Amino acid sequence: MLDLSKNAWLLILIHSLHWIIELFLNTFLVAYFLNLTNNNIVPVSLFYIVTYFTLTSTAVILGQHIKCGNKLLFYRFSFLVNSLSLLIIIYLKEDIVKYIWLLGLVIGAEKALFYMPQNLMTSQEAKGNLLIKFNGYRNAINNLLKILMPVAFGWFISLDSYISTASFVLLLAFAGIIPSYFLKEAKPYKKDFNFKSMLILAMRKNKIKLSLWIEMMKGFIFDVLDVLIVLYVIYMFKTNLNLGIFTSVFAICTVATNFIFGRFCKYEYFAKVLSVCALLTVAAAAYFVFDTDKLSFITYNLIFACATQVIRIAVDVNSYKVSQLKSVAVLYRTEYLTLRECFLNTGRISGFVFVIVFALAQNQEILKSLILLLNIAVALIGCLSIKLSQKLNTEDSRC
Repeated sequence: MLDLSKNAWLLILIHSLHWIIELFLNTFLVAYFLNLTNNNIVPVSLFYIVTYFTLTSTAVILGQHIKCGNKLLFYRFSFLVNSLSLLIIIYLKEDIVKYIWLLGLVIGAEKALFYMPQNLMTSQEAKGNLLIKFNGYRNAINNLLKILMPVAFGWFISLDSYISTASFVLLLAFAGIIPSYFLKEAKPYKKDFNFKSMLILAMRKNKIKLSLWIEMMKGFIFDVLDVLIVLYVIYMFKTNLNLGIFTSVFAICTVATNFIFGRFCKYEYFAKVLSVCALLTVAAAAYFVFDTDKLSFITYNLIFACATQVIRIAVDVNSYKVSQLKSVAVLYRTEYLTLRECFLNTGRISGFVFVIVFALAQNQEILKSLILLLNIAVALIGCLSIKLSQKLNTEDSRC
């Protein structure tokens, strides 16, 4: 564990504080919206569409400034913008459903301000097999928090209110700024931001092209699946306290998976591990869809928490390795990460448009079929990640 640098551990700490806030805004904000709209998923999907469109636009605008420096300035500012989103929730209370678009704009901008510097610093800091350790440990710590925080959030919300809990999370948003002052910023690039050249390079290089298509598929699939799982937990287990309990139970498996994967898995093992995870994902989803009850749903979630998490880590590791390719790292690292955000969020927006279409159909059988199809697509991402990791394993990377 000591293989990681001080900067890497600080990035993990800051990401964990941010993760607690995101957990509140994502899982419980969805539950709050659904409660206010009588379980209507359309406003929730519109919220995510606005959020990811704003994230993409802001990321492209930020690219030049982050490449030339100021990463930490924008990084810290993201926590202030996060505070603004929480203040909007606290102030508007039940009226927040009328201003979903406003909250989507603020949260989308905040995500760009946080993740663009985070991804760039991660790409510069973690190299080779340390990428697997970094992502594994970071996700393990985040999901360890996910065991405790959902129960705490669910309990507080059940006893008091969503708004009172938001006030507590607001304090965490301010606390997230403090560790950023101990980070050492890498030297900025001297070359100007050149998005057009990165696009031309992406069209020429198969590794880059494949990684971007995987990112688009990841955006389309994983965020939609996360929302659908929250919906089913709410539907089957009814209360915010139960939502917190079951989210935490599933997270226990995710913590173990992340730690074991980060600690023991090497890049050359990716093909075998991803193959097993892809098969388990499809099998568990098929079991849930064709025999829908609480047992099959819990079984599916346990597999989802483990196998799908491994595929997510693999996608992230491959993406960072692409950013470290010689053809990218020297001149276009920031441009690649910006282009990655564009593809990722195009997938996310398309996914939630897809959800709206299915929600308007108001057919639970169709919704279950969608879950199965999305999990088959997760398995496909696993297969494509195997192909990409084999290509990347043959080429030297640099930071």
